[in-house]
Amino acid sequence: MDSGKSPHDIEYRAAAPSDLSPRRCAAWGCNNLTQRSARNGLSETLCKRHVEFRRRHGTHWRRSYTMAELRPFQAGSRRWLKAHRGDHDLVQVVAALDGLLAGSGTPRTAQDARWAGTEEKVRNALARLHHAGKSGEQLLLITLTIKAAQSALGPRAHQEFQYVQIAKMTHRLASGTHIRSSLWGDRLAMPEEGREELRALADRFPNVEIMEAVRSSVGFRHEIRTLHRPAG
Repeated sequence: MDSGKSPHDIEYRAAAPSDLSPRRCAAWGCNNLTQRSARNGLSETLCKRHVEFRRRHGTHWRRSYTMAELRPFQAGSRRWLKAHRGDHDLVQVVAALDGLLAGSGTPRTAQDARWAGTEEKVRNALARLHHAGKSGEQLLLITLTIKAAQSALGPRAHQEFQYVQIAKMTHRLASGTHIRSSLWGDRLAMPEEGREELRALADRFPNVEIMEAVRSSVGFRHEIRTLHRPAG
């Protein structure tokens, strides 16, 4: 039975006329037609440009954090982790993340993984991290950094944005595949970051209470307030 999920079916539905009257993109200040009205996609609320923007950043209105924005929160998170390294709960979380990396298998090259499914791309991302010698503590540091930045900079209570930011920062930990070509010379190939892969990668991290407990603890909140306090 046809599931209605084949690429050809999606292309047909994207190009088919919408049953609704022409609509403009819901993004503030954008006058483009929605994908369905323009017959170049399935979104009834956003134009093609903002759908792509949301895929890359997790929202259609807020760009990903820059390293300049993240640096103070990363430094504060690192100091907090160092001061609490012996805490039992933190030890358990780091061990769980280390196990996630250790059980990821053998990494594939960026070219080999390009056409793989979501689950395989997630596994390969973790395998690349493990192959590069990254640790569970580094993954926890990323999670705390993004949660702290989101609390201070926004957008608050936006889980999709949080997932994508955690995964994008995680991707940067592992180097890509170095390609040597007589025609193009040496270059670095990085795996493509699809929205589904980014979300699935962040979703693999153990969803344990310590993540929220750390972020909401008095000591950690004080650290972040100190970092984010405007200069007098």
